[in-house]
Amino acid sequence: MFACASIVKVDAKFVLPDDANLRIGMTPELFLELSDAAITPSSTEHSNRKLPPELALPVLYEDDHLVALHKPVHLAAQLGTNTTDSVASRYPHWKLVHRLDKGATHPGHSLVDITSPGTSGVLLLTKTRVAAADMAALFRDNQVCPCLMSFLVVMYICLYQVHKTYIALVHGTPATGSSGTVHEPIDLQPAQTSYKVLPRSKRDPPSTSWLELHPHTGRKHQLRRHCAHVLQAPIVGDVRYGLNPSWKNRNSQPSHDKWVERDGRMMLHAHAIRFVHPCTQQLVHVQCVDMAFPTLKTSPKPY
Repeated sequence: MFACASIVKVDAKFVLPDDANLRIGMTPELFLELSDAAITPSSTEHSNRKLPPELALPVLYEDDHLVALHKPVHLAAQLGTNTTDSVASRYPHWKLVHRLDKGATHPGHSLVDITSPGTSGVLLLTKTRVAAADMAALFRDNQVCPCLMSFLVVMYICLYQVHKTYIALVHGTPATGSSGTVHEPIDLQPAQTSYKVLPRSKRDPPSTSWLELHPHTGRKHQLRRHCAHVLQAPIVGDVRYGLNPSWKNRNSQPSHDKWVERDGRMMLHAHAIRFVHPCTQQLVHVQCVDMAFPTLKTSPKPY
């Protein structure tokens, strides 16, 4: 495990907390790049003030409308049939629901984008009905109102919209090349994912590759299915789609079983998200480096 520290970039200036020590060779755990409407010290303490330290999740970003958490692997967002621990159970005072635009009416916190329990990384939630509706529309339609922002920002969002970055360790290498875009429908719905192969390290498991993934749509298990079925490079630890017949015909037995057993997880991480804040109209970039991926040669540049 590497030592780590937090770094915040506000208005192009890097800020290191007073109680943090950062030496040469250390890897920052969190990196936030915010607009001039940055979080304040009081708002960063709000979400975890009612929780014991062992249950509190790292807060990556928080203001009066949104909060982004670092969700660890194996932690579900909401309670399920076989789930005893979740974000919802740890923060019961939030009255967590999934997307207020689907019928929920109480003013509790709302999940903007669901990640599976096996995926770690950025988990974004809204605090108000207005923010929930606006973020849902942004994710669903990727539409913005030109009258609310400058021409340059409108052009920027038209190009990037809500931009999410995932990092994955996969079996083998993509059959479709070192980079590209997958256009493969899922459950009869259009689905699009961009990807590129990242540099390897000598410490990486044999016969594997690191991928940077950018989903442009939000279908169920989209990244896992596109990696396994189209790229023919299933994500390490994905027991549901990792047995894809087309991949089995292309490869022999996995050569890193012991490495997977050691980590005990699916190697998919929600690395970063960037969007226009629905209430302040400021660009927000939240990034979370997962320390469970120590073999990654360089921290990828998500955009």
